[in-house]
Amino acid sequence: MSIINIDENKERMFISREDEATRRILDMIEEQTRNIGEALHELYQCLLEYERKKEDFRKRLERIRESREEVLRIKRDLYNYIARTTPGLEIREDWIRLTGKIVQVADYLEGIAYRLERLEEKGWGIPFSLLEPLREFVGSVIEAYDAFRRAVFALRYNLNQVLEFCKEVSDSEKKADLAYRETDLLTLEELNKPHVHIIRLIIEFLENIADLFEDASDDVMMIALHRFT
Repeated sequence: MSIINIDENKERMFISREDEATRRILDMIEEQTRNIGEALHELYQCLLEYERKKEDFRKRLERIRESREEVLRIKRDLYNYIARTTPGLEIREDWIRLTGKIVQVADYLEGIAYRLERLEEKGWGIPFSLLEPLREFVGSVIEAYDAFRRAVFALRYNLNQVLEFCKEVSDSEKKADLAYRETDLLTLEELNKPHVHIIRLIIEFLENIADLFEDASDDVMMIALHRFT
């Protein structure tokens, strides 16, 4: 009987450590997710206030770049934590894939910020005919982000919520895909202007971000299935 009790205690201690590791990892993933959300909203505000608040425009671009540095810092902390604390964590590869995709989103946002800054430095700006479609495109990407964020935060609660929000990510990505095609076709009409090539890169980065949210939501589903089933 005493041997069984010892084994049960060991099992409870293992489960407790595993739960604590999951909570700590979720803290970091959620913090990363908040950072890219703030960067996306800064980008939207850049376009919303475009040509009206130039000084704020530059500050917002700088905050987008700073958010990437914070996302990278958290990724390093997460990798170190997994390596030091959770050698037996069964789904460590899923967590690593998920944080890697969040970092990719931050990379694309930084790339967009640099390209918007270059448009201003050259005095080219964004043509009025493209500004509103581009703003709407960013809004559709934010919809995909919001569903992804809810899916990530639902990992603390239950499987059904995670699955529901992941479906919303997929639905939002489809809307973003339509917005991408419309904006892309509009840029094709003005390809004789050099700055439009930069804008085309920006919308490609936005499309990649929307795709990453859908891909990352698959990782969230895998983690949720492991946790709750």
